[in-house]
Formats: sequence, C-alpha cells, structure tokens
Amino acid sequence: MQSNWLPEIVKRSEEGPFIKESEYDLTLAKTVMKLVAEYDLSYDPQILVPSDDDLADRLYQAGFDLFIEMGVYNQSTQRCILFTREEVEAAVSAAPNAVVLGTGKDAVIERHREVEGMESCCMHSGPTGTPTSEAYHGLILQSCAQEPLVDCLGHGSVATYMGNMVIPGTPLEILAAQRDAVQAREAIRKAGRPGMHIEDMAVPLTCAGKIATFMPDKGMRPSDGLLVSQIPELKTDYDQLSRVAYLQSMDMHIVDLMTPLIGGLGGGAPGTAIVTVASHLLGVICYAVSYHFMGHMSLQWSHNTGPLGLWVQAMAGQTLARNTPLVSINDLYTRSGLGTPELFWEVAAGAMIGAVCGLHQHGIGATGGSETDHTSGLEARFQAEVAHATLGKKRDEVNQLVLACLEKYQDQLAEPDLGKPFPELYNLETLEPTQEWLDIYNQVKGELSDLGLDMDGGWKKALKRKKSTI
Repeated sequence: MQSNWLPEIVKRSEEGPFIKESEYDLTLAKTVMKLVAEYDLSYDPQILVPSDDDLADRLYQAGFDLFIEMGVYNQSTQRCILFTREEVEAAVSAAPNAVVLGTGKDAVIERHREVEGMESCCMHSGPTGTPTSEAYHGLILQSCAQEPLVDCLGHGSVATYMGNMVIPGTPLEILAAQRDAVQAREAIRKAGRPGMHIEDMAVPLTCAGKIATFMPDKGMRPSDGLLVSQIPELKTDYDQLSRVAYLQSMDMHIVDLMTPLIGGLGGGAPGTAIVTVASHLLGVICYAVSYHFMGHMSLQWSHNTGPLGLWVQAMAGQTLARNTPLVSINDLYTRSGLGTPELFWEVAAGAMIGAVCGLHQHGIGATGGSETDHTSGLEARFQAEVAHATLGKKRDEVNQLVLACLEKYQDQLAEPDLGKPFPELYNLETLEPTQEWLDIYNQVKGELSDLGLDMDGGWKKALKRKKSTI
C-alpha cells in the first residue's frame, strides 16, 4: 500500500482508459440502476431513518462495487483512474478515524462516530454554500464563532472585491481570497477563540486562489483546512489534485467536498446513496482527506431536507459508520430562510438524523444558497442543541421525530418562506440575535422539548462526555 498516491494517480490519469465524459455518465447511470436492483435497495417515505443494518451493509457493497467498476473520471485527461479492490480496501483501512482540529485550548478531536453512538457531534458552522456580502461577511463569521457549541468555523462565498466581481484566475481572486482568510482569522480572535479550526476559504475557485489563503501569521495555517471538491459524479481534475499536493506539503487538513445530486446520474434515493458511498471512497484514495463533507442535494431545489435527502443522509451515514473508520459530516441545505420557524424544523430533521446515524454536524445552507447573507450563529446553536439532545435515542424513535418535523415544513418546500437576511435579525453593534429571531428559536425549541428532546440538558451532558475524552 502506498502512503502517497499522487504520482500513481497522475500516471493512471495519463494511461487509463480513454472515454468521452458523456459516455462515462451514461455508463455510471446504468451501473447504478443495476446495483440498486442487485442489492435490493429500496426507499420507503415512511421510514426515513431505517433500522436495517443489513440494508446499510448491502449499500456499502453496492457503493464499493460502483467505485471499482467506474473508477474516477479525470476531466483534464478524459481518462478513468482505476483501482483494484485490494487497493481501495487498504486505503479505507488506513484512513484516519480521528483528527485534531485547531490548536491550543480551542482544539477539538473529531472522531469516527457509530450508529446510535454516544460520541458527541462536532459542530461546524458558517455560511455553508451561501453567498455573503462584503459588508456583513466578517460579522456573520463572528456570530458563528462566538457560539460556545460551535467547534469549527466554515466560510461564505463573497462574490466581490471592493465592489468588483471576482473573476477566477485573475488577481482579484487572490486578493479576495486573502481578504477573506484574514477576516476569518479575525472573527475567531474577536470571539475569544484564536485557536479554532477554520475549515475552508470558499471564494477561490482555482488552486492558485486556495494556495493564496495560506498566511500562517494572519490567515490560514496548518491547523486549518481547505476543500478539495469532487465534480458530480465521481470526477476530478488536475486543479483539484494539485490542491491535494499543496495541502499535503503544508501539513494542512484536506477536506473532501462531495455533492451527489438526487435526480441526477444516481437517480432516486437508493442510487444517490450508492454514489454518496462511492464518493467517500474517492475522497479516501485520491485526496487523502482528514474528513468528508457529505453535501448531497436535490437537483430540483438544491436542498437535502426533503424526504429523499433525509433518507440518503440516514443510509449513507449508517453505511459509513458500520463499514469504515471515516469521519464524515452532514452538510444541511434548507429551502427556508432565516427568520422563519420552517428553517429550524428543517435543521432539526437533518440534525437528528446525523446524530443517530454516525455523522457530525455542518450547517446551514439556508435557501439552498440562493439568497445572500442568510447565515447566523443562532441556527448553528440550535443545530448543535438538537444533535446533542438526540444522543442515546434509537433509530426508530428518531424516525418518528423526523416525520413530525417534516410535517411542519414539507408543504412549503415548493414555495418556501425566504425570511430575512442577517442584518435584519441581528443587532449589528452587540452582535446578538434580535428578539424576533430569538422568539422563533425558543418557540421551535419548546415544541421539540414537548416531542421528547432534552433541548436544555442534552448539550450539557454531551459536552461533559466530550471533555472527558479529550
């Protein structure tokens, strides 16, 4: 087994079988359909959190078979990077089952979680896949970093630099990326958590832009991470692989971002779950990642809190928890916006599934990333509280809770309430939520308590267990 696959990956990218991308896509779609039938994988809208361990294990074998059969498509060479079953099994076995994120007193240990396990969820927060403005970006980051239940800081995508649109591959990309790295570092400093892990800079779209954010004195540093993205489905290119080479040389965390599309090449929920599992294998052997962001979403509405998305999260999470040592995190994308109760109900459904199905927490991509400045620290606090309150519950109990949450917002998915942006829901001087936003938060929190979640004490018990294991 190799410790550095990059030379071999480049070799196979240049010498592997040539295939047109459209043909690769068609073959992948047909292969997924075959595997869904072969492994008898089915979706039940009334059982969004299945308790069927054999189903989870069959799903893993289907995802593994898909990865071995299709390999990884390199768009730069139009060739397939193929691996043997033994190579992939060895790489998965050697993947980290725990990573240290951040430094000093602010460092956290993010461990592999088990199905129905009591291991506390780490909470990643920031403008997940959400555009932010130059005016409010720094304040939004600080509102997340200052939340005690948030462990790691994510990042928004600021489309402009001094009012000019950021064009990838130009000097503006470098300048904007460095500006945002400095802002993120300043946000955690102002929050009194200077060692907090920063998981990415979202504005740069090229390898050069990502590299420019590494400024250990005032920007990104080795204890932070940067995303290496997958191109749907099971694709990469030399720009992404070059990021891996750089991050390895800097000893930074490599973060795997995947976005399998429900309604895309994987088809429905079972097929998309197969692709999601295979995508994790790509992240292991091609990117050598510290942890994975499972960002599957609907091709129709760019969210994953509908029934199909929730089922994919539940099954992929269980599958990886039972069959691998990997550290994986749910990326939540909602249809609703800030300032609405529906947003909290969408978050609650996803948070509960992640907690019981072996995943850590990441959120929130409100409005599916369509509206600017729709992120605040309050929904991150809420997501962490729900996740911690779910620990100790069984899958069948969580299934009933998730169905109850779904009733609160499913009818609004087609025409969601987009709510209000950050500056209308936070006091910009004190950086505290407005009473309006707090009232909605407390309303949904109280209703969840009535459903049986310990929303006031669950997080305290979880933090006590977390501290005892550091």
